Amino acid sequence: MSGIKKWFMLQMWRVQQIAQILTLVMLAITNALLVYGFMDWREGSFFSTPYVGVPFLLLAIGITIWIAAFFWDMRLRMWREQMTVAAEKNPFTKEKMTPKEIMIYSTIWLPLMERLGKDDPKVKASAESLRRWLLRSMQEDRVTEREVNILLEYIGESGNNLLGQED
Repeated sequence: MSGIKKWFMLQMWRVQQIAQILTLVMLAITNALLVYGFMDWREGSFFSTPYVGVPFLLLAIGITIWIAAFFWDMRLRMWREQMTVAAEKNPFTKEKMTPKEIMIYSTIWLPLMERLGKDDPKVKASAESLRRWLLRSMQEDRVTEREVNILLEYIGESGNNLLGQED
């Protein structure tokens, strides 16, 4: 099931990459063609032919959209709030760990903390808490677990005993 969902999300991502630009282009063309039909004053002027009038309207609409985008960015700064919301809704910015984070914590920090924890009970408790978090991150998401195993294969290590758990 996750393979189908991943394929579908990949197709959605591909469409979204071009959708915003195409939407603006189609909107500008549609508006230019609609407005051109209502321009009664164009008869006998430079804009009487659609080969001049419609591109002129497209340019005017494009400049209007660009000015609105510039105002949106420079004055309203809505992208800041958009990024805040995106970070708040992303579980990997708070409670979940990425495969690379799991690898870093389990291969570098956890062994160091366990070694220091032999002499300090607080560090030992922190190491156990970190181990539980790492294990839960891998157990809750099979894709993450698979990606960690791919990373282990990439660096040439066996993942059987990464966090003290046997497969």
